[in-house]
Amino acid sequence: MTLAERLCDEARAHQAQLEVLPCFQALASRSLLPESHRALHQALALLHRDLTWALAAASHPALVAASAEDPPLHPLLEPGLIHEPPQEVLQSPVLIRAIALGERMRSAVHREPLSLLGYHYALQLAPFPLPGTTPWHELTRLLEGVSLEPAEEDGLVHAASEAFAQVRELLDALHPPRELPPAYWLNRDAGSHPITADVDELRAAVRAAETSWEEFPYYAWRYGEHGRHFSWSDSAWLVMLGRESDDAVWKHVSWLGRLLAARGMPRLMLERHLRVLHQELVRAKPALQEGDGVLSRVAERMAGERRRFIDDETMCSLAMDFDMRVGPEWSQRLRRTGELLVAAVADECGGLAQAVPSLSAWMCEPSRFPTVWIHAVEDTLVRARALCRIPS
Repeated sequence: MTLAERLCDEARAHQAQLEVLPCFQALASRSLLPESHRALHQALALLHRDLTWALAAASHPALVAASAEDPPLHPLLEPGLIHEPPQEVLQSPVLIRAIALGERMRSAVHREPLSLLGYHYALQLAPFPLPGTTPWHELTRLLEGVSLEPAEEDGLVHAASEAFAQVRELLDALHPPRELPPAYWLNRDAGSHPITADVDELRAAVRAAETSWEEFPYYAWRYGEHGRHFSWSDSAWLVMLGRESDDAVWKHVSWLGRLLAARGMPRLMLERHLRVLHQELVRAKPALQEGDGVLSRVAERMAGERRRFIDDETMCSLAMDFDMRVGPEWSQRLRRTGELLVAAVADECGGLAQAVPSLSAWMCEPSRFPTVWIHAVEDTLVRARALCRIPS
C-alpha cells in the first residue's frame, strides 16, 4: 500500500468519526454557540502557529514547501472572527488540548522531522475536508522525489492519526459544553487535581514532559500514549507546586515518587523531570532565576537521597558496563536503562520494596528482549545491590 493510500484510508476513518460529532453538526447547521466558535478559532490559531513554527524550523525541502502553503479558510468557519491565540491565561480549558498537540509538533523538529508532514496533512488539509478536494494527493505532491524509510513513513502516518484524534477530542469537548476539571483536557484519566492555566507555564509543562520522554525511551516502550498523557497532566500539576514551600513540595513529590517507583518508574526519572521542568519554566518566565526555584531544590534533595546508597560514579560505571554488554543497537533503543536499573536498587535500599521488581519484571520478559539483554539486567541488579551502601 502506498503512502497516499495509507493516508487516504486514515483520513476517511477519522473524518467519518468527525462528521457525526455534535460539534461538527452544529458547525454545519450554523448553530454552534458563539463562545464555542471563538474557542474553536483560538484552538486552530494555536495549532496553526505551532505548525508554522515547526515547519519553518525544519530544513527538509518537503517541509519548506509545506510551510509556504496556506490553505483557504473552510466555509464552516467564520472569517470575521478574531482568532488570535491566547497570550497569557486560557479563557477556555478546551484550548489545553491544542497547546499539548502544538508542543508535540514543536518537539518533532528534532525528534522526527518528516512526521511534521503528517501533522500538516491532518491539520491543514484534512480535518474539515472541502468539497471535491483530495488532500492526500496534495501531500503526495509535496513528497515527490523524497525517499522515505519505512520508519519515517510509519511516523508520518502516526502523526496524522494523532492529530486527527486530538482534533476529534477537541471538537467533542467544545460542544455540547461540559463542566470538567482542566486536567481532563490533558488526560481523561487524570482525575480532578489542579493544573496551571497560564499559557507559558502549560507549554513549559508539556515541553518538559516531552523532553523527559525523549531522554528515557523506556517511557514510550512501556507506557505508550496513555502514559504520555499522564506525564502531561502530572507535569502541569507539578508546576502548581512551585508556588508552595519546600517542605510542602517535598511531601507531594515524595508521595508521587513512591507511587511511580512502585509502577516501574525509578525516582531518578522524576528527579530528572523536575530539573527539566525548572529549566523550561525559566525559559518561559525569564524573570525566574536559573539557580532558584523550589522544583530544582527538591530535585537536588531527591538526588541526595539516591546518592546516600549509590554514588554517581558507581551508577555511571555500572550503566556503561550494561551498555557494553547489550551492544550499541539495544543501548540506543532504550537509552539510560543501566542508570534506571541502578536507580531502582537505590530506591529499594531506601525502603521502596517494589522498586526493583516492578522494573525488572518488564525488563526481563523473554518475549520482549533477547537473552543477552536479560542477563545484563539481572547481573547489573546483582552488582548494584552488592555495591549499595546502607547508611549507619
